[in-house]
Amino acid sequence: MLHAFVKDGGTLRWSKEAEQDAEQNGGPLPAATTWIDLLNPTPEELARAEALMGVALPTREQMAEIEESSRLRITPGAVHMTVMALLWADTDRPSIVPVSFVLAGGRLATIHPVDPQPFLAFRRRVTRSGCPVAKGAATGGEAVLAALVEAMVERTAGVLRRVGLELDTMSSRAFRGRALPSRTEKSDDTRTLKRIGHTGHLVGKAHVSLASLHRMLTFLARGEGWTAAKPTRRWARATLQDVVGLSEYARFLAGKVGLLLDTTLGQINVEQNEIVKIVSILTVGLFPPTLVATVYGMNFAGMPEKSWEWGYPLAILLMVLSALLPMLYFRSRRWL
Repeated sequence: MLHAFVKDGGTLRWSKEAEQDAEQNGGPLPAATTWIDLLNPTPEELARAEALMGVALPTREQMAEIEESSRLRITPGAVHMTVMALLWADTDRPSIVPVSFVLAGGRLATIHPVDPQPFLAFRRRVTRSGCPVAKGAATGGEAVLAALVEAMVERTAGVLRRVGLELDTMSSRAFRGRALPSRTEKSDDTRTLKRIGHTGHLVGKAHVSLASLHRMLTFLARGEGWTAAKPTRRWARATLQDVVGLSEYARFLAGKVGLLLDTTLGQINVEQNEIVKIVSILTVGLFPPTLVATVYGMNFAGMPEKSWEWGYPLAILLMVLSALLPMLYFRSRRWL
């Protein structure tokens, strides 16, 4: 799907007519187009975008490359940058998706197989009411790039903020001052472990996205090998500081996830040991009365206790005492 946006004075606006004409008649995009957003594009849409940009746009295979030279490269007349955007962060299956930015001739082309939430929100905002693009950049393409990257950073910051609050809630439950929950309190260890694992997975995806943004912003801030505008380099340096701070916060959250996981596994181990200890003590405590009952269950004719009048009550009393005395000893040793 191809979305074309033109610069009308100092405002970026959606060009609905240009999209319809290009789709129905196969004609070229208007020369005033500043931003071309390609969502899982077809070969025809890629060809129209390349004809306007004047450069070859990256394919999906090139976007999937992990080498630094493939993600950040300069070609004659264009700058190619690929980052990993956080995707589906509000679901139980967070992921990352490659997003390519191509700057050429004052225009910006973005290519992505799936729509990240910041792109969708920014495109809707521009479609409804337009968006100023003259601030902080020499060209419209660089201004749109700045707006999109800032939206990605804000989105990642919001996700990390939510993760931090969730980890605080789980930590307050894990470190509430009692080694074990009370008898009436129910704990779902499986659900807790799944929540911790999901949180760690989300933090890891966010950290990968921030690392790619850090490399791209460093590349933009230096402006080596291409004529980046001074406002763009200034913006890149300022945004880079935000990304560095978020990366440190993501590492802190990753450490907190590790601590919480170790604590939860330790509590599960303690609970299991407590259960095994109780079972072992009960086994030892019930052994003496079992022994007494076994002795008096024998059918030998020469047993003198068979002729006693109080033999049966005495046997019962002996079994009770043989059970109580070990329990009292265990309590005195603080084993119970």
